[in-house]
Amino acid sequence: MNMRLTFRYVLLSVLLAGSAGCNKWLDVKPKTQVGEKDLLVDEQGFKDALIGTYTDMGDEKLYGREFTMALLDVLAANYDVAATSHTYNKAGLYDYVDGTVKLKLAGFWSQAYKCIANLNNLLDKIDAKKEVFNTGMYELVKGEALALRAFLHFDMLRAFGPVPATGLDNPAIPYVTKFNMQVQPKLTTKQVVAKCMDDLKAAQGLLAMHKDVVLGHSDIFLAHTRNHMNYWAVTGLMARVSLYGGDRQNAYAYATEVIAGGRFPWIRNIDISSIYPNRIFSYENIFALYVSNLQDINLVHFRGISATTAVLTNKAAFINNRFEISSGGSTDIRYLHLWKTDGSSSTKYPVKYWMEDLLASNGIYIRRVPILRLTEMYYIAAEAAGTTLEGVRLLNTVRANRGLQQLSESLSGDQLQTEIMKEYKKEFIQEGQLFFYYKRTNAKVLEGTGKPGNDALYVLPLPDDEVEFNQN
Repeated sequence: MNMRLTFRYVLLSVLLAGSAGCNKWLDVKPKTQVGEKDLLVDEQGFKDALIGTYTDMGDEKLYGREFTMALLDVLAANYDVAATSHTYNKAGLYDYVDGTVKLKLAGFWSQAYKCIANLNNLLDKIDAKKEVFNTGMYELVKGEALALRAFLHFDMLRAFGPVPATGLDNPAIPYVTKFNMQVQPKLTTKQVVAKCMDDLKAAQGLLAMHKDVVLGHSDIFLAHTRNHMNYWAVTGLMARVSLYGGDRQNAYAYATEVIAGGRFPWIRNIDISSIYPNRIFSYENIFALYVSNLQDINLVHFRGISATTAVLTNKAAFINNRFEISSGGSTDIRYLHLWKTDGSSSTKYPVKYWMEDLLASNGIYIRRVPILRLTEMYYIAAEAAGTTLEGVRLLNTVRANRGLQQLSESLSGDQLQTEIMKEYKKEFIQEGQLFFYYKRTNAKVLEGTGKPGNDALYVLPLPDDEVEFNQN
C-alpha cells in the first residue's frame, strides 16, 4: 500500500477505530465509534490512542503472526515447508513474486505505516495538550509514541532495506514523521538509522523517570510494563539499531546498560517445567505484545487442528542437529520444553505459544509474543565486546541459564561469532529475529536451505503500490 493510500486508510481508522478502551490492559479491544476530535482531548484519550497502536501491532499481518512466528521464520528456514501444497511453500523458496507472498509483504508494509501514521497523529497533537496530563504521564505517553515510531521504521528497514554490510549508503525506506498525505522520499539505511536513534534518544530522556518494571497497578495503562515500549525496551532497541548500523561501541554500551539494570531476571527451571509452563520466559521479556487471538493462530499454524497445509513444524533430525543434542545440547531447556513430538518422533512442533495447559493459570504470560528479550542484550554485548574473552563470558552467562555447559574461554574471535549464531538459531524460534540476524551479518548460507545469502534473498521487495506511486 503506497503512502498516500496508507494515509487515507489511517485517517479513516482514526475516526472509526483509533482508540482502544478496555476494562483490562490484557484484554484490550478497539472501540468502533470514537471520533478523533473526541479522542485526543484528555489524558485518557491519548492513552487509548496509544493502546490502539499496540493492538494494531499485534495484528496477524505484523507481530501477531507474519512478522514473528510465521513468514519471517519461514524465511529463516526454521520450518519444513517443502511440500508443494504447503501454504508457505513459495515463501520457503523465496519466491517473492508469488501472489500469496506479495500479499503478506504488502501486509507488513501497510500495517506498519498505518501504525506509524496513528503515532504521528498523536505526536502532532500531544504538545498542545500537555496541560491535560497528570504528573509524569505526558512524558510517558510521548516517550512511548516516539519509541514505537522508531521501532516500526527500524523493522521496515530490516525487512525492505539493503543489506547493511554493503548498503548503508543505499536508498532504503521513507521515515515518516508527519500526519499528512505528502509522499516521503526514501532515505538511505544510514539516514534511517540516524532518524531512529534521534527518536529513541528523545524517548529515552522522556522515559527516564519511569524505569520500574511493573506488574499490577491501579491505573490499567501502567499495569504491565513489559507490554509497553518502556525505558529498558528503548535502551535495548538502541543497542539493536546501533549494531545494525555498525556502531559496535554504542551497541555494547546500550546492551550492557540493560544487563546492569537488573530488571529482568532469568527464567527458572521450575517456571518452565511447572503445571503452567512459562514457555515465553516472560521474566526475561523486555518488550512483548499482547495478541488476543494467539490461541487461534497457534491452533492453525502450530497444532494443525484446522488447516494442516499451514502447520509450521520441522523434522526431529533437524531440531536435534540445531540443538546439538549429540554433544551436550540435550540439557538445553529450550530443547526440553519448547518442542514436542507428534507421537512418532519424526516431527517436532514448536510449543512456545501452546495454551491449552495455560488457560487455567493467572494469565500473566499467555497470549504474549516476545519482541525484545534479555538474551539478545547478552548476544549484542558479546558480539560487540572489546575482547573475545569478555564475549565468551557474556555468552556463557546465557548458556548457564539455559542448562548448557560453559564454552572454553580460549575460543578465537571467529569461534565466538559461530557460537553467537548458534544461539540466535536456538533462542528466537517463533520470534522472527533469526532472518534479520542472517541479513545483518550477511550470512552466506542459510541452514537447511542450501541457498546463498545475498541481496535477492535478504531484501524483501516493496509492495507494488509503493513502487508505482512513490517514485522518490
